[in-house]
Amino acid sequence: MIYEAGFSMSFCRLLSLVRLLPLYALIPAVTVTAAESVSLSWDSNPEPDIVGYRLYYGTHAGSYAAYIDTKATMATVSNLLEGTTYFFAVTASNGAGGESDFSNEVAYTIPGEAAGFLANVSSRASLQSPDFVLIGGFIIETETPKKVAVRALGPSLSSAGVSGALEDPTLELLDSSGTVVGSSDDWQSGGRDLPGLGLAPGDERESGFTVTLPAGGYSAVVRGKGSAGGVALVEIYDLDANAGRIANISTRSRVGPGDSVLIGGFIIAGTEASRVLARAIGPSLASAGVSAPLADPSLELHDANGSLIFTNDNWRDTQEREIIDSTIAPTDDREAAIIATLTPGAYSAVIRGMNNSTGVALFEIYTLD
Repeated sequence: MIYEAGFSMSFCRLLSLVRLLPLYALIPAVTVTAAESVSLSWDSNPEPDIVGYRLYYGTHAGSYAAYIDTKATMATVSNLLEGTTYFFAVTASNGAGGESDFSNEVAYTIPGEAAGFLANVSSRASLQSPDFVLIGGFIIETETPKKVAVRALGPSLSSAGVSGALEDPTLELLDSSGTVVGSSDDWQSGGRDLPGLGLAPGDERESGFTVTLPAGGYSAVVRGKGSAGGVALVEIYDLDANAGRIANISTRSRVGPGDSVLIGGFIIAGTEASRVLARAIGPSLASAGVSAPLADPSLELHDANGSLIFTNDNWRDTQEREIIDSTIAPTDDREAAIIATLTPGAYSAVIRGMNNSTGVALFEIYTLD
C-alpha cells in the first residue's frame, strides 16, 4: 500500500506547515527560480519500497496536462507562461509499479503582464515657495535593470484647466544614497527618446528623461527654477513590464488649505485586478525629521471618472484588522489607509488636512499581491 502524498505549499513564505496524514509527514519548500520557473521540494515518503515521485501540473484545477518523474524529493518546472495560474499535485510510486493517490492540490500564478501591476504614478501638488518641493518616490524590485521614464510638468497643466501652474520645473532623480542618477531642466536636452515613447512633454520648459535602473529605492525631486512657485506634476512610467516591477510608490509635498491638496495618481496595468494599500501619512513624519507635518490627513480614492470609491480619515475606523495583517499599518492613529482590489485602469488619491489644516504629507501605494 502506498500512502497518499500529503502536499501543500505557500508561495508567500518558504515553508508551510500542513495537517498531515498518518505515517506521512510533509513540509514542502518552494522557490521561484526565475520568472518562468518554479522549484518544489517535499519530504520523502516513509514506505521502504518507494522508488520515485511524479509531480503533476496544469492550468486547470484537478486536470494535469504534464508531469515530471523524479527519484529525488524535488523538481523544477520550467517554461511556464507569465501571468498564468498553474495547479500542482504529487504522487509516490513503488517498485511494483503502484502509484499513490494525488496529494492535495496547490496553485500558483506566474508573475507577468497579465497580473495587475503599477505601470505609472503621477502626483500633483502646489509649490508655493522655493523651500517647497514635490518628491515622487518609488521602489524597483528586479533581477535585471529596469527602464523607466521620469517627467516633471508645469506649463502644460494650464491647458488641462489647472490654475497657477509652475512655469519652469526642474527635475532630479536620486538613488537611496542621495546620489543624483539623472537630471533635467528642459526635456529636449536629455529626453530625446521621449517622443518615440509618446511621452514628450507639451512644453519645452518641462523636464523629462529615461533611465535604466537596478533594484532599489529612488526619489524624483521637482523644484521651481529660480524662486518661482506654482502647481507641478511628477510622473514615473514603467517602460519594461517584463523586468521586475515597481512595488511601491510615494509622494511627499505640502498640503495647503482649500484646493491646495496633494493628488497621487496611478495606473494598474495588465489584465487582472490588483490588491493595493494606499496610505496618507502626516504626524509620524516628524520622527523622520520632517518639519511641520500634516497633523490629521484624510484620504480619498477616485476612479478614472472621478467618482469617489473609498474614503478614510483615521485608519483604525475601517479595515483595521486587514490593514494590520498587511504588516504596513500607519504608526499614528490619525493617519489614513485604504485596502482595495482594483481592476486595471487609472486611479487618483486626494490627501487633505482635516479642518482645513496644513502641513507636509506623504502619499504611498503598495501592491499586496
